[in-house]
Amino acid sequence: MSRRLAEKFRAQIEKVALGQLRLVPIRSGDPSDPDVTNAEIAINGDFDGPKPFREIAATMPRLKWIHSASAGLNDIASRDLVERGVWVTNSAGVYAPSMVEYVLAMLVIAERNLPGWLAAQRERRWLPWTAFPDGELYRKRMGIIGYGATGRYLAQAARALGMEVWACRRTPALIGTEPLDRLLTAFEIPTLLEACDYVVVAASLNSTTRGLISTDELRRMKPGAILVNIARGKIVDEAALISALRDGRLRAAILDVTSVEPLPADSPLWDMPNVFITPHISGNTRGGYQRTVDLFCANLRLYLAGQPERMGNLVDLRSHL
Repeated sequence: MSRRLAEKFRAQIEKVALGQLRLVPIRSGDPSDPDVTNAEIAINGDFDGPKPFREIAATMPRLKWIHSASAGLNDIASRDLVERGVWVTNSAGVYAPSMVEYVLAMLVIAERNLPGWLAAQRERRWLPWTAFPDGELYRKRMGIIGYGATGRYLAQAARALGMEVWACRRTPALIGTEPLDRLLTAFEIPTLLEACDYVVVAASLNSTTRGLISTDELRRMKPGAILVNIARGKIVDEAALISALRDGRLRAAILDVTSVEPLPADSPLWDMPNVFITPHISGNTRGGYQRTVDLFCANLRLYLAGQPERMGNLVDLRSHL
């Protein structure tokens, strides 16, 4: 596990382990490091090294279980791990409250023109209420691409604020069982794009979602719509997004993720007035980290009891290749 996670949660994890394992931080991913090669369990999250974790995992012959401290698995998924039968769990749903609060807060910031009002405060100017055209979320239509645990939590919160909510998901479900006004298949994404005031990307990154939102999709979006990406940067074609923002078809973009992270200093996105950028922090709260460690500890009890098949949030890596 990373040094930061080890420092924060060592006592909690060791209390569950009851001396059956030794907790060590992965410092560099160096395959000559015996702590790496001898590890049986790994937590991938907040990692200190430069390599994708799947490359480090390839040097760990004794590895039996990986827990991802995030929902996404693009840093882990490999055919090698599938063929070796390594158990994989993730933190899907763990960060949903934090990420949903982020989405709604950023949409309020955009709709209420808070940057303008805060600039006026710094300049000690008491402007008339007409200075900035304020909008609201009420009765707007939100479209969610990627309807997993976070998407479902977002749908519930958005409807509570009086919004109409559509979503697209890969597998069908009965609309009556979901907090949605309309549930679409992945093939109907164009319909969602054309109809929604806000489009929130919450899908996992894999071979089918890479570049999913590109020039044609952005052209289909409702004029004046806002795009929100809390998933992975490579799902959205960044060059196409910049073009759509420059020509005014999109009102704004809220980006917690970018195709390259950290976002290069020369990216045009930094200086665009209709772009809100945060450094992949939508789920990073103290509560979120605590929930993922709680999940890991619950699974660790099952693993040590010889019941890994009962662990929560088990993932089939084949669907993430």
